[in-house]
Parts: sequence; structure tokens; C-alpha cells
Amino acid sequence: MAMNILITGAGGFIGRNLVEVLEEEEGYTLFKFNSADDPRLLKDYTAGCDFLFHLAAVHRPGDEAEFERVNKKFLEGVLALLRKHGNRCPVLLTSSIQAVDDSAYGRSKRAAEKLVREHAENGGGKAIVYRLTNTFGRYARPNGHSVVATFCYNIARDLPIVISDPGRTMHLYYIDDVIESFLQQLHGTLEPDDDGFYRLPKELEYHVTLGEMAEIIYGFRDLVRRGEDFMPRDEFSAKLYRTFLSYL
Repeated sequence: MAMNILITGAGGFIGRNLVEVLEEEEGYTLFKFNSADDPRLLKDYTAGCDFLFHLAAVHRPGDEAEFERVNKKFLEGVLALLRKHGNRCPVLLTSSIQAVDDSAYGRSKRAAEKLVREHAENGGGKAIVYRLTNTFGRYARPNGHSVVATFCYNIARDLPIVISDPGRTMHLYYIDDVIESFLQQLHGTLEPDDDGFYRLPKELEYHVTLGEMAEIIYGFRDLVRRGEDFMPRDEFSAKLYRTFLSYL
């Protein structure tokens, strides 16, 4: 029997990548929900799902009130529907390392984490909370959502990039590594860190300064234009190159 998987935010950066992978595998029926969809769909989806990936969130809205409405209140409603149906399916929430910050975004992600954990403690399904760092890869939106996407998109088109602090170190996850970790959760093979949150293994967290990253991507552009083969010097460079190619 197929596993029914509900994905909120299915059309976003992480959602699109997750959907793409799951649709290539057998044994899954996907319930995809996005902000433009009829909210009544969630009544059926929450009744029949065996696993929930809650990826719906806003990062840089025009109005800070959207943090409360989307990152907290929408999740609250989804969890309430699960409880109404007596559905104890696992709930995977994508949170952020910024959940520790005293910003409107950080507070909204902290509130979402609390909601999922309280849902589990009060008879709901297992709470799986990922605190993700900056994640890069195909489908991330340039000039608004992802610095890696912005650099790749603009440099490929000879558009300017702005680097206020070239020495600033970025901590990055690659989207395929994140999705692989998510897939393992479908079969319950991972354990959280000591603080109860899930993260990728340390070896899959890449550190690079903004200046170094820009230099690498400019090098990719020049290689492509000369028609030369790319020889990755390390795993991070290979993943960044694949990302760059996706923006050509």
C-alpha cells in the first residue's frame, strides 16, 4: 500500500526538490498543498496522510505580521485538523538556526517548534524538527531568498552582485543532502541531536566566505564560456557547480 505524504509549501524551494525526488520513487502518494490552494483540501489531506512534511513558511515578507500568520497560525490550523481526525502521523517541521534569534522571524520559528512538540506531547504524532542552516541548490529564488542563488544567477548573466563583507563566513547545507535526510525520516532511521533537534552531519555543513564563494562561481562562469571540463577539487565545489549550472 502506498504511503500518503502531505507536503505543505510543496511549490517552494525545499518542497519542489522533495516532490521531484518522491515522484521518481514508487510507494508514495503525494498530497501537495500551496498557499494559493483551496484551504478545504487540507481537511481531506490531513485525514488521509501518513506523514506530514510542513515546509510552508515565509522568510522575508513585506509585512512582519505574515510571520505570525503563516509560520505560526497556519501550522496551528494544520495540527488542529490532524487532531480532529485522530491522525497521529509524524510531523516534520523545517525550522531554522535563526529560531534562537530575537527577531520576528526567529520568534515565529520558535513558536512553530513549540507547537509541533506540544502536538506530539498531547497525543499527536512524532515531532521531527530540523534546524536548517542556509541551504543551497536548484530552485532557490535569486535576489531575495538565497545568496548562493543570487550569486549563481547574476554572475551567469553578468549582473552585479553586492558583497558588503567578503570575509563573512556562510554555513551551508546542500539541498540534495537535506532531502536525503528527510527520506530517511520516512522510515524512522535517524535520531535527533542531544537538544532534540535534527541537523545534517557535521561533514555535510560547508563553510565558505562570501568572497571565496563569489570567486569560485566567477570561475565556473569562465569555465563554461571556454567550454572546458570542470574538475571538482572537493565535494562542496562539485555541489556548488551543479547549482550554478541549474541557473544557466
